[in-house]
Amino acid sequence: MPTNDIQMYQLRRVNVGDFLKRSASREPKKVALIEGDRRITYAEFNAWANRAANGLLQKGLKPGDAFALMSGNCAEFLVSYFACAKIGVVCVPINLFWRDVELKYVLEHARVKGVIVQKALRKQLQSGLELLPGRDVICIDPEDDGPGSFSALCANQSSGEPEAIVDDNAPLSYLYTSGTTSAPKGVVTSHNAEYIQSLGSAIDMRITSDDVVGAMMPMFHTGQLNAFCTPAVAVGASICIMPGYEANRLFDAIEDHKVSIFFGLPMLFRNMLEVLETQMRDL
Repeated sequence: MPTNDIQMYQLRRVNVGDFLKRSASREPKKVALIEGDRRITYAEFNAWANRAANGLLQKGLKPGDAFALMSGNCAEFLVSYFACAKIGVVCVPINLFWRDVELKYVLEHARVKGVIVQKALRKQLQSGLELLPGRDVICIDPEDDGPGSFSALCANQSSGEPEAIVDDNAPLSYLYTSGTTSAPKGVVTSHNAEYIQSLGSAIDMRITSDDVVGAMMPMFHTGQLNAFCTPAVAVGASICIMPGYEANRLFDAIEDHKVSIFFGLPMLFRNMLEVLETQMRDL
């Protein structure tokens, strides 16, 4: 398809990756991601995702191919997720509690072509990859820009929008259940379904570009990723990324970054109240 036709197609299509493109177009200088000392604007976020997407295309990945994502909460997780969306590669977030046989089952069942994995989880991943040769492994390690690193994947790639034809009802992700009664089951989520769900969540929770969404629950779970992070990107809100729940870390984020909405479990809210009984914070 000629470039002009692809550009016209991208204006009409329903693709979760385009949430990021449009928010970057509306407010390029707005801070999209806050993680420790890192501040990433929407323009930078979108350009980074485009470089990652173009890097995956250069590796020969095509729409419909599956690629696993095994990482704790970090900017690279969201960059990878939106990069896959833009080019129609099916993202398979990996539950970090899986090991050995269970991990091997999911990687094999999803027919993943490779895995983007956080450096600290490389050994755990290997326990499931031992009997699955030929899978490409890309390691997230900010200090490593050598072959096989996430930095190398993005290096020297175009920051322009990748050229890919992705059907509206094509799969966006395979989200595997916890497998409490049998083997984990892959739940297929389409671009169309997640696009509508994200806009619905933003409306129901009244998330706007003025909000700062605290992301402390695991991003591999649909609750954090699809019910909060994707809607936040859709409306151009900021996302404050935390590695997990810890009461004072969350209170710091509320005080320092003005976190205005976050997802948690009842036990976490109870713990927050207990901590606040011993020391008051500016909430």
